[in-house]
Amino acid sequence: MVSRRLGGSTSVLRLALFASLGLLGVACGGSASDDGGSTTTVGQCSSPTINPKTQLTVCEEGYSHRPQAVRCQPPSSVGADAAPGEGIAPPEPQSCNGADCSLLPNGYCDVASGYYALPVCKSGCFEDSDCEAGSVCSCTSGASPTGGECVKSDCTTDDDCGGSLCASARQTCGEPRFACQTEADQCQSDADCSGRGDCSIGAEGFRVCFQGVCGRPFLVLAEQRLPPVTHRGDWLERTAPRVDHLTFSERAELERHWTMLGQMEHASIAAFARFSLQLLSLGAPPELVEACTQALADETAHTKLCFGIASAYAGRAIGPGPLDVSDSLNVTSLRDIVDLVIAEGCFGETGAALEALDAAATATDPVIVAAYTRIASDEQRHAELAFRFVRWALASGGSAVSERIETALRGELGQPHPARCVAEPCLSALVGLARAA
Repeated sequence: MVSRRLGGSTSVLRLALFASLGLLGVACGGSASDDGGSTTTVGQCSSPTINPKTQLTVCEEGYSHRPQAVRCQPPSSVGADAAPGEGIAPPEPQSCNGADCSLLPNGYCDVASGYYALPVCKSGCFEDSDCEAGSVCSCTSGASPTGGECVKSDCTTDDDCGGSLCASARQTCGEPRFACQTEADQCQSDADCSGRGDCSIGAEGFRVCFQGVCGRPFLVLAEQRLPPVTHRGDWLERTAPRVDHLTFSERAELERHWTMLGQMEHASIAAFARFSLQLLSLGAPPELVEACTQALADETAHTKLCFGIASAYAGRAIGPGPLDVSDSLNVTSLRDIVDLVIAEGCFGETGAALEALDAAATATDPVIVAAYTRIASDEQRHAELAFRFVRWALASGGSAVSERIETALRGELGQPHPARCVAEPCLSALVGLARAA
């Protein structure tokens, strides 16, 4: 197992949550440990084979790596004897969520791009030199006219990784990428996560098992629901991040990112609306209902802020379409509501606060820094509400609720990381206090 020191954002948020719950006396001097180190040896590639399309080396461990730079081939329809680029007609102008992809070199519309399948314009590439700094050409796209797409990477080949591999990965709530394997990685492929989510590059820069929860999700029948994207101007807060220094592709990527955030924040409104009804059905105290009402208003403001920033980058109005809320009120028992709040609030909101804190620390545009700071502050209060509800539920439901929390602590409900480094100590402390009462 690989041990590591928790990041500053994680420690700060954990202490803040303990303070809000009156648990500092329990928590002082303690720390959360991470026993989730990778069981795969860094630099190891068993039974290597070459994928003829991607030209990557495929390993039995479940990942691919780049021993050398590659040159992509256009789709087979061009002809087997054609040289790269030969016979490719200029891309037809096409609308991609309102953008003209022909403005990009070998531009095309990737209709299934990113974690939430939001259409986005991309540049086709043949080799790494066709991509911007910090990206490599990956021969993995069936939609690109060149067969290649530019993806983010902190390495070009294995030689850049000092004995480890420049291996395939994905960004949490984002697109595929490449990154050097490190000793701090919790996993190297999804197989290492054993039902604890997908292996992704987390906020702290190394691979973690991530359950796929970005912000408070709206979960219905264990599936996350999000609104579609449409063109409308009533769901946006007018804001003005800098755009003059950005390339077309950079603006498109930022538009996609903030649109995804807008979708998630919009879904969070529904999650809190449902939670408000659940609180009333359980006879919860007014302070919990009031905090939930405020959180719903916060998420409405976040939605408008995110879609406002996305629209500024896009140069056109973007907003949410109708959200499917069917079957969303089926969870009514205290124990089942506790399960939902642990997933949506204790882990989801904690993860959202950590992601926003990290993003605020690395952003340079004052408008974006202010947006992330505002979101982080609000999401922290929303996480506090979740833990306050769990404390009340423990007092009301006793051992039946304790059993559900212990199930979550054993990992059977799935836990995003690094949110669990904050949530697990808080939940454990609450269960301990309930037993001692």
